[in-house]
Amino acid sequence: MFGMAFGLIQAQSFQLGIKTGFNSTSFDTDAGYGLDKVKDEFKSGYLIGGWTRIGLLGNLSVQPELYYSKKSGATDFETRGSESFSYYSWDIPLLAHLEVIDLKLLKIYGVGGPVASFRAKDESTLSIASVDFDYDGEDFKSTNWNFQLGAGVQLMRFTLDARYEWGLNDMSHTDMDRKSKSLIFALGYRLF
Repeated sequence: MFGMAFGLIQAQSFQLGIKTGFNSTSFDTDAGYGLDKVKDEFKSGYLIGGWTRIGLLGNLSVQPELYYSKKSGATDFETRGSESFSYYSWDIPLLAHLEVIDLKLLKIYGVGGPVASFRAKDESTLSIASVDFDYDGEDFKSTNWNFQLGAGVQLMRFTLDARYEWGLNDMSHTDMDRKSKSLIFALGYRLF
């Protein structure tokens, strides 16, 4: 039995890679305390980090990742001006990776799974009557949970994928509820 377990571990594939990318993020704001209208805007950000892929069964793998991410957004309040902010975090996706098409040099895959996001810092600018107030604060909770779903292609050692990420919890320490939603494009390179 020990020999079978050892053989299964040896049969699993292991890959390690780096990645960088671009995101477009909006923070859905529910200002439930009487503001008439709130308009959330998408802003761009980035990510840089690494990934590993561990084969499970057939075309199914688990793909943990770790990357540093900047997500930015803006909210316009009808009666109070606007706020723009950036959320910097260490993100740890734990994704299921499924190869759908394998043409040897070109592979098409799907990914999906939860993401733990640990705040590194956040910055905000509040604009009221054309006056800007910059502040570094802790408007966002230290740990947030998201979910990613996407697809990509792998050409030899390069990967290119697109994902949608949505927030599962209220990120804000303020009276306003905020959840993130992001469109993520990433380019990766498999080291081995």
